[in-house]
Amino acid sequence: MSLSAGQQNAKRVLLTPDATGDAAKPAAPRDLGNSYRADIDGLRALAVASVVLFHAFPHAIKGGFIGVDVFFVISGFLISGHNFKELAEGDFSFARFYARRVTRLFPALTVVLLTTWLFCWFLLFNDEFKQLGNHVSRATIFLSNFILWHESGYFDTIAESKILLHLWSLAIEEQFYIVWPLILVAIWRLKRGRLLLLVAISAASFAWNGWLSFHDLKQDFYSPLARFWELSSGALLAYLAFTKTPQNLAPGLASFLSGLGIVLMIAGIFMLDSSVAFPGYWAVIPVLAAVLLIGAGPRAWVNQQVLSRPIMTQLGLISYPLYLWHWPIFSLARVVNGETVPMGVRVILIALSVGLAWLTYRLIETPVRFQIRHPRKTWILALLMLLVGVLGYATSKTDGFPDRDVMHADRVFNQGDIGHDVFHRYSQDHFFPCQETRIASTVGTWNGIIRCFQSKKYEPIDLVLVGDSHAEHLFIGLAEAMPDANIVYYSKPALPLFGEAEFRTVFEVIAREKHYKTIVLTANWAPKVRPLSPEKFATDLNATVRMLVQAGKDVYLLSDIPQFPFDPQKCKYLRPLSDGVKCEMPRTIAQQQLAVYWAAIKDVQQKNPAMHIIDLTDSLCNSEVCKMASHGLLYYRDNNHLNVAGSQTVGRQIRDLTRGLQP
Repeated sequence: MSLSAGQQNAKRVLLTPDATGDAAKPAAPRDLGNSYRADIDGLRALAVASVVLFHAFPHAIKGGFIGVDVFFVISGFLISGHNFKELAEGDFSFARFYARRVTRLFPALTVVLLTTWLFCWFLLFNDEFKQLGNHVSRATIFLSNFILWHESGYFDTIAESKILLHLWSLAIEEQFYIVWPLILVAIWRLKRGRLLLLVAISAASFAWNGWLSFHDLKQDFYSPLARFWELSSGALLAYLAFTKTPQNLAPGLASFLSGLGIVLMIAGIFMLDSSVAFPGYWAVIPVLAAVLLIGAGPRAWVNQQVLSRPIMTQLGLISYPLYLWHWPIFSLARVVNGETVPMGVRVILIALSVGLAWLTYRLIETPVRFQIRHPRKTWILALLMLLVGVLGYATSKTDGFPDRDVMHADRVFNQGDIGHDVFHRYSQDHFFPCQETRIASTVGTWNGIIRCFQSKKYEPIDLVLVGDSHAEHLFIGLAEAMPDANIVYYSKPALPLFGEAEFRTVFEVIAREKHYKTIVLTANWAPKVRPLSPEKFATDLNATVRMLVQAGKDVYLLSDIPQFPFDPQKCKYLRPLSDGVKCEMPRTIAQQQLAVYWAAIKDVQQKNPAMHIIDLTDSLCNSEVCKMASHGLLYYRDNNHLNVAGSQTVGRQIRDLTRGLQP
């Protein structure tokens, strides 16, 4: 779900960590008193169900992503509780601790990674398979969160197509357990202040999480330092339970606490959505819910009557393999279909995920963990994981094994670049970095390529494209269609409005520079305008246009190009298992996108008659359909950004519609 909303959304199509305690009894993690708590398995079931249903039905289970946070708390409680017991008995061993982690995690993870790789060999194209190989290699060393953090951005691959996206959370959990035992051993040597230090560590992580939620949401989402407080909250609960004199809560109080916990959990699942700055302070809701439910104890009414039901505990026992299986299954279905799969198919995918999880639990996890007693079991599992990592690395370094059958020429129906590397390299090879230093120093990059170019090196700027990446993707076409003009683009991930902080410097430079005569405003309007009220958007746009007109600028405003509900791979290739090539959508879809913002733009034009507006819908649409490709040429590099050929095509049409936009 994709991170942008696509990216934040990055966004929350993400899964749960392992969250399983170190247990001596098959399938029965034990609490601090060495007695199995069925209600914790039930809480696992609730958490994993919320995530699976969120991924299957994101519009109905909007906040199901909070299941990951519940799993973090469960994991911190169970595993830290085991650590406290061993430390108190003087029996803690780092080697034994990490051997338990290997035995717990590696069997199912190795099977899922290898099976996914084998299946994708026959389905994915080169760039997709190359990316999968990179993700496989990072997953085997629990660094998935860092590569996803690095990849996350406005041009990032749509979240649903990242087949191992869910492993970010497992990586964070294992990063926590690399350092957490070291911290516990150091703290345990102190006679006093243990609890205070544990609280201080948790508070520092929570504070960092809160600060990042206002300054860098991507880092807040993927950084282990911003997530550690969720696991350590469970550890604090375990410490309190271990060190305080055991006293059962009064039944009424216990039931009240568990009732409050389940209400918070349900409220988070149905009330939170991708619009909130998550995790941030919102993560307190699922973390507190989990702490209350665990802390209430197994005799609390919700824990006993709901969470301890056999159907809940059985689902909880397979929660880890279900976590591993379900996202690759959903993601591959999305990749093969090229768009969101029908609801009926999603129900079947849930059943398939549960079935594979049960088989993995019975045939892989249980035998390896509890029946095989080979003295070198840990090393064998580690070696197998290493081999899978080498396989992933080789896949990445060979550019996805380009000689596979799936890449045969007869599967290519339309020529054109997909992805963003070719597009940005084309700009770098044919144009010049923008010369306005106040702006150039603040723009982003793509794989080291600056995202601010102008068509001529030394001549004064004639025309300025201002907007987000949907202004950027018009630059190549306009620059080549108007060779006598010096065109520059200034893009930021926001609406091109003077009131937006990201664009303040851009508009100040434009207003000051007299030779900037023609200003073209465009953006990915619909998703950015939709959260705003039409009145606010119109007011802010009117202020921006009026400022530019008063500064003596000739202002053009372009509508957005059509955005397709399927990926360009669906148009370029005939993919195995797919239902054919798809390159068209009804024009009515583009008109619905336009309707989100066009009335406000027309209103601004009435107040500023000097502003010119141009509807680009006809550039890629006829009276009935919009086309992603035509005459064997693909125009899009993802479902909403033009590739090089698309930019050239639309650029020529803009020139013809506006008589060249000549200053």
